[in-house]
Amino acid sequence: MKTASEAMVMGLVLGMLAGPASFGEWATAQTTVANGPLLADTSSAESNGAQPDDSHVRIVRLSDVKGSLALDRKTGHGFEQTMQNMPIVEGEKLQTSDGYAEVEFEDNSTLRLTPNSQVDFSLLALRSSGAKASTMNVLHGTVYVSLESTKGNEFLLIAGGTKMKVTPSTHLRMQVEGAKIVISVFSGNVEVQRAGETTLLGKKESLTLDKEQVTVDKKVAAESYDAWDKDSNEYHARYSKANAFAGSGNAYGLSDLNYYGNFINAGGYGQIWQPYLISSGWSPYSNGLWALYPGAGYSWVSPYPWGWLPYHSGTWTYYPTYGWGWQPGSNWSGLNNTAAGGVSPTGTQVHSPLRQAFPPQAPVEGAAKSSLMLANQNPMVFSGQNKEGSFVFQRGSAGLGVPRGSLGNLNKISSHVEQHGSASMQVYSEPVGNRMSSTANEINRGAVILRQGSPNESFSAASRSAAFAGSSTSQSYRGAGSSQPTGTGVTMNSASGSPGGASRGSVSPK
Repeated sequence: MKTASEAMVMGLVLGMLAGPASFGEWATAQTTVANGPLLADTSSAESNGAQPDDSHVRIVRLSDVKGSLALDRKTGHGFEQTMQNMPIVEGEKLQTSDGYAEVEFEDNSTLRLTPNSQVDFSLLALRSSGAKASTMNVLHGTVYVSLESTKGNEFLLIAGGTKMKVTPSTHLRMQVEGAKIVISVFSGNVEVQRAGETTLLGKKESLTLDKEQVTVDKKVAAESYDAWDKDSNEYHARYSKANAFAGSGNAYGLSDLNYYGNFINAGGYGQIWQPYLISSGWSPYSNGLWALYPGAGYSWVSPYPWGWLPYHSGTWTYYPTYGWGWQPGSNWSGLNNTAAGGVSPTGTQVHSPLRQAFPPQAPVEGAAKSSLMLANQNPMVFSGQNKEGSFVFQRGSAGLGVPRGSLGNLNKISSHVEQHGSASMQVYSEPVGNRMSSTANEINRGAVILRQGSPNESFSAASRSAAFAGSSTSQSYRGAGSSQPTGTGVTMNSASGSPGGASRGSVSPK
């Protein structure tokens, strides 16, 4: 049984393979992309708060994807399939159908889209003061915004003729359906501007705009996707803390870095980060794709759930005995994020036997060329459900297919996968936010989150919190050949192959 993540990635891959021979073009291309700025369309941005001395080279991250989504990257192809870790630049448009998504900004603030929503990123600017200005036009659907406490940044939502200035530390939901707009503030403050009038909304207040009528309520009604939004916020609250080795600053993607891997002491090489569930043959650029960005060429996009920060900063290097590892660095590569070798803390050059991921040459003006080009050197390995109620963690998947935050401590699981090749966990799908439609006797379904254990078990708030955090009390492990798991147990499945994972033996690159 394919997970939603696996189906999404494989659907994108298969769709690309069905098109022109773009993979062959990539394989023979040995040219690099110029590290030039994006050509921003400032004509539309000026009406959304742009200033003459703004820089328009910011990129934000499509940080979580479930179901079907499409992104218009201004390549001339209109809306195209997209995937997690796709960079979003000014002027692009994100559209969901039956899927939902999260967009992460540089300070870990987030914008979430529910199904049947569209958001245009009208302005992603860097002010001369260093402040970041973001303007999003919500055409239809429901979005959630969770802003960090970063001072100086500007965050503006637009729907029709209504503008909403969102202050730092604000959490809100906005619903746009035709001429009707509903803004609900869970915490913080929002300044709503419409037809020359300004209304200030505070905590637990809602404002409804329906044609010419404006109504303010001193309460926030519950909606279908509130639980999914809350679950996502809890994930970031647990895992986005600054890491002593990874640092902070331009460190969006830190939540996934902390959950899906850890730093290990690599002797004389210092601290290096490695993902959980890797094998001896795994390498960071074996699987991915190239996405075309007009004015900048092709940018590497990693399919791994943690695959943002390690591919836009720092250095990937192969370390004898330890395998592939990433070391943070102050350099921010942005869209020009090709592979590179590294240098050890002692100054010794570390030569990477990595088969370099050279980007294709950007097409000349007027030439027809694919804007998404597959670059797979090895078959993709997924973790996921092999049958209803059973999730299998696979060695070599490096977290691909593993839902974020809900299946416990991946460090512990990775240690067992290293020894046995795979590990099975009893799981169940928990719908969050299902509710009856107010207009018909039918269910309006919300998101579904995969949980460890059985739906028949009774979880208190404390035990649910412990399971989310990966507490050792919420999991039990059984060696190969054990009986089937009960509760939240994990069964080890023996598999051939060299060990990889949390603790490292001697490995060699493939």
